[in-house]
Amino acid sequence: MGAWFSRAFGRAPATAKGAPPPRPPPPAGAEPLGLVAGRGIYPLEVCRLARRAGCPHIAVAALVDETDPTIAALADHVDWVHVGQLRRTMQCLNAQGVRRMMFAGQVRPGRLFGGFRPDFLALRLLWGLKERNAHSLFGAVADAFAARGFTVLPAVTYMDECLAAAGTLGRRRPSRSQQRDIAFGLRIAREISRLDIGQTVVVKNGTVLAVEGFEGTDQAIRRGGELGRGGVTVLKVAKPGHDLRFDVPCIGMATVESLQAAGARTLAVHAGMTLFLEKEKVLAALDAAGICVVGVEPQAAG
Repeated sequence: MGAWFSRAFGRAPATAKGAPPPRPPPPAGAEPLGLVAGRGIYPLEVCRLARRAGCPHIAVAALVDETDPTIAALADHVDWVHVGQLRRTMQCLNAQGVRRMMFAGQVRPGRLFGGFRPDFLALRLLWGLKERNAHSLFGAVADAFAARGFTVLPAVTYMDECLAAAGTLGRRRPSRSQQRDIAFGLRIAREISRLDIGQTVVVKNGTVLAVEGFEGTDQAIRRGGELGRGGVTVLKVAKPGHDLRFDVPCIGMATVESLQAAGARTLAVHAGMTLFLEKEKVLAALDAAGICVVGVEPQAAG
């Protein structure tokens, strides 16, 4: 969730090596779902939960060298496109009769500076931006799809069961010192997210150790843990007025590994706005690691 486009879609093979042959478009009257899929398990979870919700046809535009190839077993049709290939992505979804679509999954931050193949539409979009942060980039991409007749659904569509609730989420309740660091970290996290710097901060004993920048959540957590020599509190929140069409904060097993490497003792996330991917597995792993997990409401906590 770090972040969706910095980065977006270019010219690519129609299918990945070893992928099954494309299936025909959905029958008339069906309401297909289009998915532009990035890295990680998030796009796979969207496919599983959309299917469970009765979605009859899932068409995926998968990013070359980013998307997990196993998505082919979960979708009805997969086209492979390069990061930066906006027009081809739209054409692939149109060919499958898609009008409703979602964005899910990350793209490696460095792809903005290498392996990025913008077509004319993507270049025109980039030229028109005064600022190139997550909000402006993602918003411009989503608006480009909407302008061409697509309905861009919130990135939490079908994912209600994965959203963090308010309160203690695992077995461990926060101590008073942990509560103090959560309250302190929330003030910082609200500001950096408001300024479009990042969504994550790492604090300890009233000191800011790391603020998420271009490197992404996992690297920020590890850097903060190294500086604080363990015992840190990590906070991840969405910005005020967060555009739910993309870039929703996510916690998965990779985040758990980073928290363990950092020696974190507390994780506080934005209640109702943060997705736990493989929720039961992640919460069990956090419990086993002795990490307290809390869902907070940043605006109410001011």
